Amino acid sequence: MSFRRQRGIYGIEHDGQTSSPLRKLWLPAILVLAIGVPLLALRSCAGRSSAKAAAEEEEAPGQTRYSMPEVEAQRERPSFWRHFLNFGQREKAVDAAKEDSATTATAAERWLDAERKAVPTAAAQSAEVQRLLEQVSRYETADELVAARRVLHQLLARRDVEDVRTFVERRIGEINTTLFFKDRAMPEKARHRVVSGDLISKLARRYGTTQAYLLQANGIDRPDRLRVGREIWVLDKPAFELTIFKQTTSAVLMLNGQFCKRYVVGLGPTADIPVGTYVVRNKVQEPAYRLPDGGEVPFGHPQNILGTRWMTLSATGETPPARLLGLHGTWDVSSLGRISDAGRVRFRNADIEELCVLLPDGTPVKIVE
Repeated sequence: MSFRRQRGIYGIEHDGQTSSPLRKLWLPAILVLAIGVPLLALRSCAGRSSAKAAAEEEEAPGQTRYSMPEVEAQRERPSFWRHFLNFGQREKAVDAAKEDSATTATAAERWLDAERKAVPTAAAQSAEVQRLLEQVSRYETADELVAARRVLHQLLARRDVEDVRTFVERRIGEINTTLFFKDRAMPEKARHRVVSGDLISKLARRYGTTQAYLLQANGIDRPDRLRVGREIWVLDKPAFELTIFKQTTSAVLMLNGQFCKRYVVGLGPTADIPVGTYVVRNKVQEPAYRLPDGGEVPFGHPQNILGTRWMTLSATGETPPARLLGLHGTWDVSSLGRISDAGRVRFRNADIEELCVLLPDGTPVKIVE
């Protein structure tokens, strides 16, 4: 490296260093860094923002989201240098993007076709039925169960709802169970303020309900300690009626003339379950199973097929008396929905327990073909 004397501004001489050829590249390098680094930083921030927004959308409550199938991208993502320096590749990238868009649209159409085939009844529903179903969904989202039940009953009264009747009946049953046993108001319930002298047994007779319902619906563990001034829920004179359908092996519970809930049942031999009218009598918890020869199988024994509850049916009117006819639970859920030798009219244990709580003695029961 050589030094020489140079004359600078104002004629002042100074020692100068001969410039290296590499020093001439410092300005382009600074320009590249000044432009490239901010662009890369902005690109990274945009990616993180998009990911965060997508995560927030997925976590947003109260929204029904449908996932579209991802389509594998075939084109290579251009690098930073190719994007800014190799302009000849841009046209190829644009063409590849168009091809990918067409592929994505085709995949989306296939996915939508599959969804339509998965729900074939939606197209068959009338516009009015669809409107009512959407109204039910809005009411349930707003936790307005009484209003949702009212619209479901409107649907059930229509003749063009056969394709959704099972869904409508199931939702009415689920809503009624929630309204019965939760701290929720419904037209069939009333609030009673406990006064001195009130007893659970007296309140059950006064309102035409069961003691078990008053205890369970209000979370009362000690009925002998009913606190004066407390407000409790009661079913106010409920008019229940249960119908057993032998052909469909199902039972329908009506409340005050309206559909309340449908249950799947199993039936014993047809000769042991005569058609007629009956009333509920003598509920038994953890029943023993009476054998035809007069013996008994205690509750909990493997040969006891009565499940957790038994309700005796007593014939009324012109119906001839039937020996050992009643409603009961079962440990064998595979026996439901068909006729077998496993008892009389059998329900799931949870269903018969619910009926024992809801139905007071004297509730009418009909058995029809």
